[in-house]
Amino acid sequence: MRTLVVDDSRLAGSSLVRVVRRVDPTGTCEMVQTPAEALSVCEKAHVDVVFLDIEMPGANGLDVARRLKQRAPDTNVVFVTGYPEYALDAWKTHASAFLVKPVDDSDVCRAIEALRVPVYPVQRPGLFVQCFGNFEVFYDDEVVAFERQHTKELLAYLVDRRGALVTMGELIAVLWEGMPDTASRRSQLRTLISDLRHTFERLGVADAVVKRRGGVAISLRDEQCDYYSYLSGNPDAINRYRGEYMCQYSWAELTAAQLNGGLTI
Repeated sequence: MRTLVVDDSRLAGSSLVRVVRRVDPTGTCEMVQTPAEALSVCEKAHVDVVFLDIEMPGANGLDVARRLKQRAPDTNVVFVTGYPEYALDAWKTHASAFLVKPVDDSDVCRAIEALRVPVYPVQRPGLFVQCFGNFEVFYDDEVVAFERQHTKELLAYLVDRRGALVTMGELIAVLWEGMPDTASRRSQLRTLISDLRHTFERLGVADAVVKRRGGVAISLRDEQCDYYSYLSGNPDAINRYRGEYMCQYSWAELTAAQLNGGLTI
């Protein structure tokens, strides 16, 4: 699920972003501080839920909600405010929920459960690799945990390379940016590759990791990865892309720019 927090207070907005991310760990959540920024974000890409402050300098959140609904009627609006007297006017804008600060995890959970425009999760049996938004790996819709943090990034880079054999030197340059290619570093990388292979073996898809002399690759079918489905022209994958690709990795920005700019990948 893609969410947006709109609050002129950076402290309050950042606090709410943390709550939303705990409640929806596989989704994406960002924050802006002005209505203009909020409208711009929602015009550029679909947002499932906007958590909107009501009292902001030079703007009224109720008016912002009406403008937002005109431009993006499928976007849910959840008001978050310290002024409970706005509740009646808020419901008149067809908001999904009205939360009074301070907001906790249970408040956000209830708001998401009561969305006017439901956001339906896609049930995918077996292995599924999510590249859009944050990079995540699922097996039977359960998040796959890796023993080492760099193992997940290793897999992400191999997925980004779309089956191409990636050398040890290239992987070291990506995973340990700015660090020298040493025997110790190569030993660490071999440990990561072993961790990746063992993880996939436990999932029953050991053949997805292809190890050859001097490098490693990942082999996935189009339906096992949203990025690959998108490139193959799958309409559902195309509709699900909201302009964000492997957000937690800086090296993924080139592919994101190519996707957003319509350049040849």
